Amino acid sequence: MKSSLIAVSLSFLWAVPALAQDDRVVLANGTTIEGVRVASFDIRELRYTKGGNNETVPSDQVVKVELAKFKDVYRRGLSDPDLMLTVAREQLKEKSLLLAQLGFVGAAAQFFDSDQASQAVAALDELQKGIPEAGVLPEVFRQKFEYYMGIGRGGDALKVAQKYRLDAQGGAWPAGLAVEGEFFEAMAERANGGNPKDFQTKLRSVIGKASSSQIVANRANVQLANSLREAKDIDGARRIYEDLAQRDGVDSSTRAGAYLGLGLLAYDKAQGGDKEAAREAMMLFLRVRLQTKDCWPSLQAEALYHAIHAADKWRGSEYQTIMARCRGVLSAEFPGSEWTSKAKQGL
Repeated sequence: MKSSLIAVSLSFLWAVPALAQDDRVVLANGTTIEGVRVASFDIRELRYTKGGNNETVPSDQVVKVELAKFKDVYRRGLSDPDLMLTVAREQLKEKSLLLAQLGFVGAAAQFFDSDQASQAVAALDELQKGIPEAGVLPEVFRQKFEYYMGIGRGGDALKVAQKYRLDAQGGAWPAGLAVEGEFFEAMAERANGGNPKDFQTKLRSVIGKASSSQIVANRANVQLANSLREAKDIDGARRIYEDLAQRDGVDSSTRAGAYLGLGLLAYDKAQGGDKEAAREAMMLFLRVRLQTKDCWPSLQAEALYHAIHAADKWRGSEYQTIMARCRGVLSAEFPGSEWTSKAKQGL
């Protein structure tokens, strides 16, 4: 799996160590707060200082945290999850909770990248036990949810989503986190065979509640468009996809989902032998790979799979090369994906 995660992904850049006031915080509304010193980050808020002033941000508004000293502290484990996990444990023992929690989720993401899911889940469980009020705690749910959804284990994904929602509600976490849990729950229920109309109703409810989390609202809109497309409401689905694909400030997974949806609409049109529609579909699927490289792994894998079939429908110049390259990337980067399995079976 890639380290890009389902829903609002908390991440960090490993910058060269600099002055104390050289951390950065990216918010859900697209604002970047630079030249700060992040003091702490728990499940309710992130605290930082800037220009001598103390400020706070609710945790559901935090998209990205970039610590200037992260690379220096974790230099032994930047490309080795076992070493990163070791350093995270050291930081936890030293009560350096901010650096420790970022190390745990970073190690888990690397484990997922290298198809070591059991080690990734163990690292996330260790984080949750060691720092039960960590600001990155939603990442425990996000990473697990993305993993289970990506390998087709909808029942496990539903359990993760339900616990996320209940913990957020019971713990009085910021409202956006409970809404995100509801969104995950709706997706998992649909994956387990839930009713499409119920799914659409729940998604509209999530979108209505997600005023404080535009990323969740955007991603719920993608899922709503997907459901409308499956129900043959082509115009309704297209309107949502096109709006999200063209809108400024949309996160990469939302934009990838919009490209993928538009590609599937074009691919459906190509079933009647429309070569230009097949080419349009292929190009949209390839845009997911080329223009939204840090989107969810499941979207990357699905787009590559559909690009193979669209290229086969198109049969234009170098279509066989495109098919071969997509198959190669799919097998190499997403070996455990259901889309890789389907491609190998010729489905």
